[in-house]
Amino acid sequence: MVRLTDTREQIMDRAAQLLMSRGYNGFSYRDISSHLGVKNAAVHYHFPAKTDLALALIDEYRKVLRRGTAEFMAYGGSALQQLEGFFAFTEQQCRLGRCICPFGAFSVDYADLPEELQRATDRLMKETLNWLAKVMEVGRAAGEFDFDGDARAKALVVLSALQGARQLARIHDIEVLDQVIGQIRQDLNTAI
Repeated sequence: MVRLTDTREQIMDRAAQLLMSRGYNGFSYRDISSHLGVKNAAVHYHFPAKTDLALALIDEYRKVLRRGTAEFMAYGGSALQQLEGFFAFTEQQCRLGRCICPFGAFSVDYADLPEELQRATDRLMKETLNWLAKVMEVGRAAGEFDFDGDARAKALVVLSALQGARQLARIHDIEVLDQVIGQIRQDLNTAI
């Protein structure tokens, strides 16, 4: 017999797959329940509304990012180590078949998302951007990175390049992501 927590995790896993391939408005609870061989009521039991499911996914993305980057986010380390950890996390996600990042998945239907879901997406993006901007600032001050302009703008360029590369890797190959990461390293004049 499937335990409730297992069902909840399976629902979230399937919803994440559908979100990344179809966007928020591109799937229904029926798409989840039929794939899992459960009734729609089972999905509604765990997530009364689709917004609840999407908010749980965003919370899970935040936890996955924190787990995947916990050491360098929590304990610091050099800016270069932090950036390399972020690159490794991004590559790992793509190799696991998660080539569309949460920002990309939710951006497809952003204007149509419930306001609460838009706010949660914005918070996730701001947290990630604030952290990466700090990494850029610290790295430049320590001489680990060499770039012109605002650190926040550079962080936006890095995030945008990684998001685009992940999407291209979905079509072409993981090598696209590796090439973009290599170019970011070169643009920052890192030692790696």
